[in-house]
Amino acid sequence: MSPKFMMLILLAMILALQFQVLKSCVEEERVGLLQFKEFVESEGYDADHLFPSWSGDPLSDCCSWERVTCNSSTGRVIQLSLNNTRKYRRCSYDSNWYVNLALFQPFVHLTTLDLSFNAIGGWIENQGTYLILT
Repeated sequence: MSPKFMMLILLAMILALQFQVLKSCVEEERVGLLQFKEFVESEGYDADHLFPSWSGDPLSDCCSWERVTCNSSTGRVIQLSLNNTRKYRRCSYDSNWYVNLALFQPFVHLTTLDLSFNAIGGWIENQGTYLILT
């Protein structure tokens, strides 16, 4: 093989690696975010309106989604801004939201989780069809 051909192959491999790095979202975290979106929807809220960029497309990079911040080196989710994802009904004690804690298990590098203005009444263990990803 000629040196030019070898250089071309090396260049192609470097470019392929660069494109792989560009999609920085970790798959288990992408799935976890979609499960949270499904949970919000199951509570009767318009999740597509609240999370319009959260796509089920496997090529979608969750690090570019609204309300999500990833570490630029590792691609791991480090911050979730899930505040104000449901409307609070005034003077209604039965409107408290009980969040499924298992939904946050995939986010092992999460340092900031904002759940403010959601009228959270407490936490529940894994419930329903949501997977516990390990």
